[in-house]
Amino acid sequence: MLKNLPVQSVSWLSALVVATIDVLSTFNLILFCVFSCCTRLRKCPATVQDFLVLGAAVKHGQVPPVLATRLDKAINCWKTHQSAKIIVSGGIVQNAKTSEAEVMAAYLIAHGIPARKIICETQALNTWQNLAFASQLIKSQETVVVTSDFHVLRARTYARKMGLNWSFVSSKTPWRYCPLTFIRDYLGIIRDHWWVFCGSTFLLLLVELILK
Repeated sequence: MLKNLPVQSVSWLSALVVATIDVLSTFNLILFCVFSCCTRLRKCPATVQDFLVLGAAVKHGQVPPVLATRLDKAINCWKTHQSAKIIVSGGIVQNAKTSEAEVMAAYLIAHGIPARKIICETQALNTWQNLAFASQLIKSQETVVVTSDFHVLRARTYARKMGLNWSFVSSKTPWRYCPLTFIRDYLGIIRDHWWVFCGSTFLLLLVELILK
């Protein structure tokens, strides 16, 4: 069909497609950022049996800043729910010598959390596995998942798909890490829901062509 169109029409259609995808992507990214920031306002529930801290890549056995904010958030929440357990989830990635969970546990202990209150899940290599493997260790629905603000939407979507009715609280991402982390997770959401994005783009293009 495009071969039979004048060059000007093909160029116009190409520009329209590019502009539509750009506008839709930018609008959705803004909504995603607003939602992520709003998750910081959510308080920890009154009753908590377990905290689950989702892992992130560690470097040379050290907790990076983004992961540190998650752990600090879990520590602050635990101080008002000291009967709860803290499950840290994360396996060995990128040829590391220790698992993310073990590094996270050491950080918690160094910041005053009793070792008996910590459970390590050391097999998970991604968010889906974090939730799936941790759910085998957690039997209570009074569970609070602690993760970064940019990560809540994707993690909560996975939890709902697994039938896990857990609560989520988020930590604030350090400013210098926001561009990379927010865009990366936004692209992850598009990957997981590509059919919704493609459908929205097609409908928007159709409306634009009708109104032309």
